[in-house]
Amino acid sequence: MAIHVVLNELGQKVELENVRVAEGQQRSAEFLKISPRGQVPILVEEDGNVVREGGAILIYLLDKHNSLMLPKSGKERAKALEWLMFANATLHPTYSRVFFALRNISDQAAKDMVLNPTAQQINKLWAEVDTQLAKTKFLCGEQISAADILITVIANWGIGMFPFEIKLGKNVERMIKEVISRQAFKAALQREGVEYKAAA
Repeated sequence: MAIHVVLNELGQKVELENVRVAEGQQRSAEFLKISPRGQVPILVEEDGNVVREGGAILIYLLDKHNSLMLPKSGKERAKALEWLMFANATLHPTYSRVFFALRNISDQAAKDMVLNPTAQQINKLWAEVDTQLAKTKFLCGEQISAADILITVIANWGIGMFPFEIKLGKNVERMIKEVISRQAFKAALQREGVEYKAAA
C-alpha cells in the first residue's frame, strides 16, 4: 500500500494486481517468473523493467520522479533513507514475527514465547518513532517522506487482531492523522478496500 500511496503522490497511474498470498497465488508458475522468491510487492513498468523489494521500489520511484519525499544527496538523504530502512527492515520484520506466530504456532506456551518479547519490541520501536516526532512534524522535518507513508501503513497492521496493545504515542498519532488526511492516502485506501483503524 505504501508504494500505491507514493505513486498517487507522484501523480502516476498504476494498474494494481492483487496477489492473494493467503491462497498461495505467490507460488504460481506465472508469478514466480517475475518474482522467483514468491514475494510481493513487485513493480513492472510498461517497458518490462521489473523492480523487486518494497524499499527498492520506493527509492527507485522517488528518484525517477525527482520527488521531495527523498532528498537527492547529503545528510538529508541519509536521514530519509535511515527512517525508510527503519520502517522496511526493522519495524516491518518485527510485525512479521507476530503474524508468523499467530498463523503457525498452535501451542499457546510456545506462541507466548514469541509474542511477549515481540510485543515489547514493537512498542519500544514505536516509542523511538514517537521521540523523533516530538522534534519534527514528520520523521525527517517539515516535508513528508516515504518513511512517514510506510510507517503509517504499518501502524494499521494487526489492529483488533493482535493479542496485545500497540502503543503508538501521541506524536505518532498526530503524524498518522496528517498522513491519512492526504488525498493520495485516502485514494489508496478506497481503491484497495482497506479500513484505516490506527489513530483514526
